[in-house]
Amino acid sequence: MKAFIFALGATLLVCACSCQKGAAKASNRRADSTLVGPIVNPDFEANGPTETPTGWSTTGNAAASYTQQGGYSGKYCLTQYAANAYQVYTYQTVTGIENGTYVLTAWTQNSGGQNFCYLNATSYGGGSERMTSLPVSSTWTQVIIRGIQVTNGQLTIGLNSDAMAGNWAKLDGLVLTKDGLAYSFLKGGDVSELSYLESMGAKFYQNGVLTDCFTILKNNGFNIVRLRLYNDPGNAGYSPSNLLPAGFQNPSDILNLAKRAKAAGMEIELTFHYSDYWTNGTTQYKPHDWANLSYADLQTAVYNFTYSFINQMKAQGTTPEFVSLGNESVGGILFPDGSNGSNFTNLAQLSNQGYNAVKAVSPSTKVIIHLDDAGNSAKYDWYFPAFITAGGKFDIIGASYYPFWTNRTVAQIRDWANVEFPKYNKPFMIMETGFNWNPTLPDGSTGQLTNNGPYGSIYPTSPEGQKNFLYECFNGLKAVNNGAVLGDLYWDPVMISAPGVGWELGQPNVVSNATLFDFGGNILSSFKAFQYNN
Repeated sequence: MKAFIFALGATLLVCACSCQKGAAKASNRRADSTLVGPIVNPDFEANGPTETPTGWSTTGNAAASYTQQGGYSGKYCLTQYAANAYQVYTYQTVTGIENGTYVLTAWTQNSGGQNFCYLNATSYGGGSERMTSLPVSSTWTQVIIRGIQVTNGQLTIGLNSDAMAGNWAKLDGLVLTKDGLAYSFLKGGDVSELSYLESMGAKFYQNGVLTDCFTILKNNGFNIVRLRLYNDPGNAGYSPSNLLPAGFQNPSDILNLAKRAKAAGMEIELTFHYSDYWTNGTTQYKPHDWANLSYADLQTAVYNFTYSFINQMKAQGTTPEFVSLGNESVGGILFPDGSNGSNFTNLAQLSNQGYNAVKAVSPSTKVIIHLDDAGNSAKYDWYFPAFITAGGKFDIIGASYYPFWTNRTVAQIRDWANVEFPKYNKPFMIMETGFNWNPTLPDGSTGQLTNNGPYGSIYPTSPEGQKNFLYECFNGLKAVNNGAVLGDLYWDPVMISAPGVGWELGQPNVVSNATLFDFGGNILSSFKAFQYNN
């Protein structure tokens, strides 16, 4: 009867799911449907179709949780579905397990559209609820929860949904493994422009209520922010410094933003541009104060500036957990001295001045070298061996991942990271990710991200599409072997449309259709990806 009601409620969707699911099972089915581990009935094979599968309990709308045919690892799976809006939590308390750190994996399908739908682990002896939101998929997709630190010999696992009428989710093949890997997914974004935006009248709203932006970010899942530092931006007497607004993204502004971030309980990733202006792989203007320094004096300037600012951060109680030396610096830093066009020796020496200065103040701060074009093995396998051979020091590989710029899927990024991590034994941080929620800017023109790359035919260019991409992205990054991807910093979450605000003075704001707020400053549903993942 349950299966019949489900089919009546979503006939076309079930047909589509069945066809794709059958293809997936042909290549992904386990040879043995019996799963070894402490979970009772992890593949829902014990009872056949039922509302009360052995080992599992339900709170909420019990009628919306049941087993039916069509499983991943066997004949049956758990399904959550109702013809009306529903809330249901299907769970099991696993007892008698050794204390230690565990990883939980499962196979899922998900219609999407819920207020939330996530796999969780809780009541494991302390710490917050661990969770991963289910990606939207009509084929079986593996999800993962890392870093479950059991200290009381038990934990509760389950599937939790707050769903609209007709939404559905399926669960099968749960496996709990003691891997000993501590892990907490870092999810946040770049807020360097926030002071400038606020000065120009930008306002941020949650549920229609004007709210401090950091409060919104904290309450909706951010646990880290990125802050980009320029030496002397907005100085009218120097070019290109004079192309940026005065008083923002300079040392005093970044110190103030850092205090706001720490007050909101967030970690900080600090990026030294070592410039008065935007830098990237091809644009590297020296700060005007350093323009005529000898190479030896330039090295000293890098050390002193880095040491001084990190020391100021430490003195006010905002020591950054992470520091990146340069921004997408595949071509080097501080051109021409630090260009790697001919060799990496100068680049490594200049970079090491920054590295040594950071460690002199805060040995625990992790130093990042950040490149663009995540997934480009040729680029990374050219840069990092040469940088290491030249003596360059770093702790983490930073990478920018935009579906538009890279034309790569999350699965491709996951597979790439799995290949690259063993080569360098360094974890990754995704330093930038962006996805359009609207096809155009407010004036109808095209933004910086012309489209969403390979996801144009998968997720619509809409707030819902942006949210669903982030669900897939965060789950995929957490799935990288050994928890080798530490987190993802969205760019730019707060750069909303505001009169007079652009990427430089006199230029338009080209990313207002890729933020986490709408054109009026209201939060988008995309924040749920941050709220229901860790």
